Amino acid sequence: MKIFLIFGVMVILFALTTPGAADATDHTTACKQCGMDRTAFAQSRMLIVYVDGTSVGLCSINCAAAELKQNKDRRVKSLLVADYTTQLQIDAKTATWVVGGTKQGIMTSVAKWAFAGEKDALKFIQENGGKIISFDQAMKAAEEELGKSEEMTHKQHSHMGHMDMGPGSQMLFNPGFGEDIYHTHPAGMWMVNYKFMHMNMSGLREGTNNVSVNAVIPMMGTKYGYMMAPTKMTMDMHMFMVMYGITDRLTLMGMANYQENKMEMLMNMGKGNTQEPPMRTSGLGDTDLRGIYKINKYLVGSLGLSLPTGDIEKEFVTMKRRYRIPYGMQLGSGTYDLKPAITYTDFSDDAKWNWGTQLQYTWHTAKNENDWSYGDSSRVTGWLQRAFGPATSWLRLAYNSTGRVRGQDPEIRKLLDPNPMKGASSPDADPDNYGGQRLDGMLGLSFQKGAFSVGVEGGVPLYQDLNGLQLKTTWFLNVGMQVMF
Repeated sequence: MKIFLIFGVMVILFALTTPGAADATDHTTACKQCGMDRTAFAQSRMLIVYVDGTSVGLCSINCAAAELKQNKDRRVKSLLVADYTTQLQIDAKTATWVVGGTKQGIMTSVAKWAFAGEKDALKFIQENGGKIISFDQAMKAAEEELGKSEEMTHKQHSHMGHMDMGPGSQMLFNPGFGEDIYHTHPAGMWMVNYKFMHMNMSGLREGTNNVSVNAVIPMMGTKYGYMMAPTKMTMDMHMFMVMYGITDRLTLMGMANYQENKMEMLMNMGKGNTQEPPMRTSGLGDTDLRGIYKINKYLVGSLGLSLPTGDIEKEFVTMKRRYRIPYGMQLGSGTYDLKPAITYTDFSDDAKWNWGTQLQYTWHTAKNENDWSYGDSSRVTGWLQRAFGPATSWLRLAYNSTGRVRGQDPEIRKLLDPNPMKGASSPDADPDNYGGQRLDGMLGLSFQKGAFSVGVEGGVPLYQDLNGLQLKTTWFLNVGMQVMF
């Protein structure tokens, strides 16, 4: 091979007798741009030799693009890259380059590999996908990615390792999603996230049919026969999340929340409907701990544990009597819950499009100390995102299926006493009036500036089939912000 003539006869003999070893003139172990170990990524390493005799070792073509941009005035004598198959260095300009495919690239969201011969490149494509391009095309793609990530500091580069840094990199760490899309972080990286979530519920529904409040109260002369009925409810949640990369594959997450709930009620004791003072609850909710593991380029598995830190004994006063507030207004579940999830995500070749889906199940392992538990639930969400420079927009669908409340709190049961001198019956005091199926549609937008990002997402139910009689969801809004370091 002609390239080895540059290094002399001794280098040729060394390369032939020790295939795959680093070249004698290339002793640099750390990439000048990102600090990564070049011996660990020998199949993508590059070496730039300047006319003045100095040389610079890089881990990949993306870091080589950064080096050349920073030294525009220096003349390059040669540009070498590792042959993917043998790991021996060859002329980068005459190599056969392959872009894309399923093989995870180095410091890039779109992999770029060099081959000494077209035969090896075609074999690689057959096994891993991708397409053949020229060196100029590969360098142009690397320069475009560099332009989108140049605001990131050198410290962030060293932390992020394999993290996607192309034009769509912000999409994996989206602060605006109303649901947590589980992902991993490189070893040593932190992410801190704050999210505000608002849900508005208005009007009664049973199954797929709306129900007038006049058909629910008073206790006599109606199909349902309740004394009280909810008419509107708002739920506000402030969520605080911290994630830390233990290794490049394993990330730990902790999340706490603070809730504020308000429900408006009408009462009818046979003399017409009267507005009751709204029920209100506020305080800390349950705490989530989660381990997240990157299975491969596309799949991430995770397991969460919900700790019962939210209060389940909140009370309210009506008709000068004190009752325990119904299930949906309590701040926690009172149970230890397991939450397994599997997440699939992928990017287009130019990393401007991202799509994926996540399946999650919540298992309430036992009844709480008040002899009830929420019904188990399953959730499937899918999304399609598009990056526009530092901005990202997306469409999302989410399907939730939740069971009825299991068991019954004896204190909440008192509300259902048919004697109006003892009870104050309402649909939300009945455990059968919980859960159901719902399909939501959402639109969102986020913006990233260096390590900081903000996002907003709004949505409405497209379909609701509710268990029993309960308030229907009308719309919801999620706003989030986060920082990575």
